[in-house]
Amino acid sequence: MKLFFFVLLVLCAPFTVVVHAGVEQVTIAVILERTGPDSSGNRATIDGIRFAVDELNQQGGLLGKQVKLLELDNRSTALYSKKVAQKAVQANVIAVFGANWSSNSLAMAPVFQSAKIPMISPFSTNPAVTLVGDYIFRICFIDSFQGIAMAKFAAQDLKAKTAAILINANSRYSEGLADFFSRSFVDNGGKIVLAMDYLQNAEDFHEQLEAVKKVEPDIIFLPGHNADSAQIIKQAREGGLLTPFLGGDGWGIAMYGHAGSALQGNYYSGHWHKDNANTRSRQFVAEYENKNGTIKESDQALAYDMVFLFADAVRRADSLEPWKIRNALAATRDYPGVTGNITFNANGDPIKPVVILQFDKGSSRYVKTMRP
Repeated sequence: MKLFFFVLLVLCAPFTVVVHAGVEQVTIAVILERTGPDSSGNRATIDGIRFAVDELNQQGGLLGKQVKLLELDNRSTALYSKKVAQKAVQANVIAVFGANWSSNSLAMAPVFQSAKIPMISPFSTNPAVTLVGDYIFRICFIDSFQGIAMAKFAAQDLKAKTAAILINANSRYSEGLADFFSRSFVDNGGKIVLAMDYLQNAEDFHEQLEAVKKVEPDIIFLPGHNADSAQIIKQAREGGLLTPFLGGDGWGIAMYGHAGSALQGNYYSGHWHKDNANTRSRQFVAEYENKNGTIKESDQALAYDMVFLFADAVRRADSLEPWKIRNALAATRDYPGVTGNITFNANGDPIKPVVILQFDKGSSRYVKTMRP
């Protein structure tokens, strides 16, 4: 009878602690776009997570147990995101880091909410992600905030009165960010003179760019991803359209590989920049670059904050039980992160600043910080 109850207890355990080579381990799943359209954009996130977990384990891990990462590839699709999410649940992980694309996180979130396993996305900015349930969090700002920030920057700093918007019709991220920008730009006294869709895999944007030329906007808001946004900007400049482009956090310096010098001078919103004067940020940059080379984007910083904010929640919960960790995550207030102080609101979204960046000579230049 005693053996029966022991086996039952093990089978019903909410998470698994594994003893490996005499060292107790706990497992956290990492679900990211390792292959497919966004794979190149995820490498820095994966590197940042590994760097942070290595540091965490050197400090003693989580409550004395070493962290083991279960790295899973969602192939940049919602279908595989759901499949590997179910695999992570079966592996009895105590938490999940990922995904990056909002559409993939939206496919994963119901799985982890149902299983009552905390999920933290480093980069999914669509507001709907955390509305799935109270076990779903993110470390990045949301589209409503960055859309408002970019609209204010366009109206107040660039003195734009009119704007055209080009929207990736295959991306919920692009559609949502376009909507938030549009409403805020109008609220700031601006006028949207054109809103036009394009397809993710299109190669010729002549129709959209000719339509933009006809309305002569002060700025063009392009809330796309790296490849599509870069191609549009390149074709615009080749066609003599010199109007400034503005984008969201879907942009990055990987766009130089597609558009080169055509990017010069255009603006986008970001989560962090290495020129930030934050002491914790500068310490992170020095330690990371000493080990891994130059940081070019915010990916590693967001990943680092995600890991150590989670570790802070475990410490405050004094438990590795997922429901207790969830409660501690929800109670996070003024966590001193690399990307800024982080407080979670009731939806599991962080209240934190956005930075405005400008493409400049093959890299990005810090312009200003905008706070909630």
